[in-house]
Parts: sequence; structure tokens; C-alpha cells
Amino acid sequence: MNILAAIIAKDVRELRRDRRVVVMALLVLALGMTALATSFVRISAHEADRAATIAADRETWEGQGARNPHSAAHFSKWAFKPLTAEAVLDPGIAAYAGSAVWMEAHNRNPAVARPIDDQTVILPSGDFSLAWVLQVLMPLLVAVIAASSVARERERGTLRLMLASGVSAAGLVRAKLASVGAVTLLLGGAISVIGAAAAAKAGPIDPARLAVWLLAYGVFLAIVVAVAVAVSLRARSSGQALMVLAGLWLFAIILIPRAGASVAEYAAPAPTSERFWADVAAAKAAYPNPFDAGMEAFGAKVMAQYGVTRLEDLPVSFGGLQLEEDERLGNQVYDAQFGALFGVYERQRGWLRWASLASPLPALQNISMALSGTDMPHQIAFQQQAEARRRAVVTQLNTDLIKNGAGKDFDYLAGPQLWAEVEDFAFAPPSLGATLAGLWREALILLGWLAVAVMVALRSARQLSGSEQ
Repeated sequence: MNILAAIIAKDVRELRRDRRVVVMALLVLALGMTALATSFVRISAHEADRAATIAADRETWEGQGARNPHSAAHFSKWAFKPLTAEAVLDPGIAAYAGSAVWMEAHNRNPAVARPIDDQTVILPSGDFSLAWVLQVLMPLLVAVIAASSVARERERGTLRLMLASGVSAAGLVRAKLASVGAVTLLLGGAISVIGAAAAAKAGPIDPARLAVWLLAYGVFLAIVVAVAVAVSLRARSSGQALMVLAGLWLFAIILIPRAGASVAEYAAPAPTSERFWADVAAAKAAYPNPFDAGMEAFGAKVMAQYGVTRLEDLPVSFGGLQLEEDERLGNQVYDAQFGALFGVYERQRGWLRWASLASPLPALQNISMALSGTDMPHQIAFQQQAEARRRAVVTQLNTDLIKNGAGKDFDYLAGPQLWAEVEDFAFAPPSLGATLAGLWREALILLGWLAVAVMVALRSARQLSGSEQ
């Protein structure tokens, strides 16, 4: 144990003296802090704008004066999606996803107001985040650190001396894993602690969610360390090890995620916006509209329900009932069309999951975005909740018209009391349990990668002992 501790201390000391490693480590740390500052400013500005817009929307809504309730339903309100404090760590798709939904009668509108549209400089800044630094730059730094961990000992001739001193090959491998892992943990931990502090400054955070996020990155970096040390064990020189690791980095970190996304899009193509809304219009035109062709049948049904023989004798507003029936029929269409669209997105995620068999990064990215509240399921949850709120508001307004508009229909005017009763939209993100329930495949993939990587590194010890005899 003393010899192994000495080897670890020696490795850490040599890495600290290696200017290349120090410069790269400082660069990664600086980029991580810059990414955090960028994300913090962006999210703080988004939340400030959201709060101000909600207040203005509320003031406009309550100040609309006397109006027919259904006209108010068309006047409408907005639903705005908040960004959680954890989004500082991984903005995910937040920059490219709509953050506002217009809750209008008869229509289920898509989410609009994408933050990327407000950028004055067209740069991929949405990708520049702490998550990007840990996912892309940290593996490259680990490759530089680990490339020479064993290969350098072989070049110097000190590897034979270590093995001859009584250190087993397996023990030496464990020592190398520990030394590279310690440096990785030190730098990655420092960046993560700063990130956690920045997230806490941005707003209330969920400690359990943050802990799982950090654990996922710990597993990912452990995989990278094990693979890098295994390559150094098998390489004849540190230069050869670095070349192989650079190739693996390009393949696993750069190529596979992008290729996986392209395959997913090809295997489960989403309809274009024009095609989607054309299908919605065709489906809505197919049902019996209670204002046109279906009015006679709907009127007969209503009169039978209320026990009258003339529409004029109804104790409620027939126009309000027509509006509510039209909403009900339209909602069936929207449920079917949007359900199919969201199903396509889920199939794309399934196809992308297959890419995790060639690289652990896609699995980590899904976990990271989900725990940060910036993945597609969170975006879908926002749109679903906005739609549920839209239906509740429209029904509330139509109900007032139905109850109080008998004999007046669209001439009936409601006052400020009704507008004050309509609540603002409030997004309730999926719970941590629900989020984790959707990530079990990614978690198994990451753990599988870790087990295989460690096994390969330890099995390389046999080759090491045989080649140095």
C-alpha cells in the first residue's frame, strides 16, 4: 500500500509540474467559469423579462373593460415557461424551444418566442455551457493527462522497476486509475462546485436533483478515465496513446452524438410545420361543426336536454353551448395530432438512445438536460400544461356566457369581476421521481459503460505483466 501511495503521489506531482496539463486545466477552468457566467446572465434576464411580461399581461387582461366572455377568450392570455436554476448548468434545448404559448379560444397554438431568435450575433452560444465543458473539453483534458500515465513509464524504463519492486500489475493499474481520477475529480469537482453556487444564486435549486446530476457526470468522467488509462496501458509510447485517445475523442464525443441525431431524424421524421397544420385543419373540417352543418343536430340534442321545443326557450345561452361544443370537438383533434407529434419525438429519443452503445455521451446528455429541466419531455410538459390551462380558461369564460347570456348570446357583456377570477398560468415541472423514471435506460447504459471500461482497464494488467517480463 505504501508503494501504491507513492506511485499515486509521484503521478500527481508530475502532472502538477507538466506545463501542458496545467495550461489546459486552467483553460478548461476559465472556459467553465465563462460558460457559467454566460448562462447565469442569460437565465437571469429571461426570468426578469418573464416576470415583467406576466405583470403586463395581467394588467392588460384585467383592464379590458366590459366585453363578451368569448371575445375575451379570443383576446386571450399568455403562458410563459420559466427556466429553472439548474438550467445554468445545462441550457439544453431551451434556446431553441418556444417559451410562450398564446392561449386562444378554438386554437391550440405552438410555443413561440425562442431565445435564439433574439440573438444579435449568430453564434452557437446555446451549446456553450458548463455541461458542454464537462462533456467535450474534460474528456480531452483527461486524454492528455492519461495518455502518458503508463506509456511514459514504459518509455523511461521505470515500468519494469515498479513491477520488480513488488507492485502487482493489477495494483499498478489501480494506482494509475486513482492518480488520473484524482486530478480529474479535483478539476471537475472545482468546476461543478462553482456551477452549483451559480445555480443557487440564480434561484432555488433541488439538492437531490443537483446531486444526481453531479453523480451522472462523475460516472461519465470515470468512464473516460478508465478508457484513457486502458489505452495508455496498451500503447507502446505516450505519443501513440495520445493519438489513439484523440481519435476516440473525435469518434465518441464529436461524431457519434451528431450521427445519432441524424439517424434519429431519418428513422422517425417529424412532419413539417406546414404539413402538420394542414392535417389539423383537415381533421377539424371533418367533424360536424355545431355552427354549420352540425347545428341542427346539436340544437335538437340541446333542446331535448333542457326539455324545450324552441331554441328561444332555452334557459341558457345557445351560442355559449355551441362555442363549448366546438371547443370539445376541436380538442379531440388537437389531442390526436399533437399526441402523434409527441410520439415522433419519443421515437427519435429511442433511436438516439442506440447511439449510446457506441458512446456514453448521448446517454449523459439526456440525463443532464432532464435533470436541468431543459430537455424535450420538459418542453412537452410545458406545452401540455399550457394547453390544459387554455381549455380551463376558455371553459370558464364560456360557462359564464352560458349561464348569464340567455337570450343575449354574443350581446352579453361581462365585467372586471370575471377577468379577475381567471388565474394566470403556472408551470409545474415534472417531479424528480417522474424525471428519473424516464431515465432508467440511460442510467443502465452509463453504468454498463463504467463496468466495461473498468473491466477492460483491469484486464489490461495481464497484458502489462506479460509484456514487461
